Amino acid sequence: MGKTSPAARRPITIIVPYVKGGGTDKRTRLLARFLKQELETPVRVVNRPGAVAGHAAIAAAVPDGRTLGMITGEIGMMHWHEGVTDLTWKSYTPLGVPYVEAAAVIVRDDAPWHSLEDFLDAARAQPIRGAGSPDFGVWKFALVGLLDKAGVPRSQLRWTETVSGEEGIAKVIAGEVDVAPVPMVEAPELIFRHQVRPLATMDGVRHPLFPDIPTVKEAIGFDWRVAHWRGLVGPPHLPARVRARYVAALRRVARNPAFGAACGRRGFSLGWRIDRAFAAYMKEDDAMFGRVIRRPGSDSK
Repeated sequence: MGKTSPAARRPITIIVPYVKGGGTDKRTRLLARFLKQELETPVRVVNRPGAVAGHAAIAAAVPDGRTLGMITGEIGMMHWHEGVTDLTWKSYTPLGVPYVEAAAVIVRDDAPWHSLEDFLDAARAQPIRGAGSPDFGVWKFALVGLLDKAGVPRSQLRWTETVSGEEGIAKVIAGEVDVAPVPMVEAPELIFRHQVRPLATMDGVRHPLFPDIPTVKEAIGFDWRVAHWRGLVGPPHLPARVRARYVAALRRVARNPAFGAACGRRGFSLGWRIDRAFAAYMKEDDAMFGRVIRRPGSDSK
């Protein structure tokens, strides 16, 4: 890139609607480092914890290109719940989604279930306790959808709200809940130290860091895939020239082998969708969660 003007070097802020040190925060800070290089502009990350409040702050930002946000797949489910928010994927200017990571069924290493089939049989017999997201969050409905597909009534799930997948894992270890349906990369050290054990991944392929963990289809015969994405957006009505600048920068980051290597070292899974492909992905995700959440027996509108 050529020299940027002093005005263009004014800092860019990326709002993260979750806590510092959490999964979304870590991924945003890594992306921000590479965007700074591509844009030749300082990029700072600001945490606005609270899925609804943080996503609302991104949507309400001035559309001058100085404030962006890292939204998550929860934008495709929060609005399906009465009284939570009116925000949808249409409330933003999509730029690009680097990170797409599948949920997994994670239990304590000493849990009595040694396969996903064992776990589902137990869920049919008595209620199970889960945690890993807010009540309207992606990880809850990853598990709800799996139970539905397996013919287990969703009333068998007792859900404890948390602000992060890591907190859900902590509750599994503490024995407060039975399962955390979160990505395996939220707790690689705990898996390798045999404190928790994944039973299956909700993906179409096995994870390269955990090649011994089967997919849902491999484990029980039917397919169920849920991925949680984290994507960079602007507020609505972002000027076309500003949008084009960010889209071009993201395409360069996507081609940068150093970014891919940095993600690989951290266990972050990539599934790049940029510009209109990102918009189409959000629309599809929204429709899928709408079908799950509005199914009879849900507590949504």
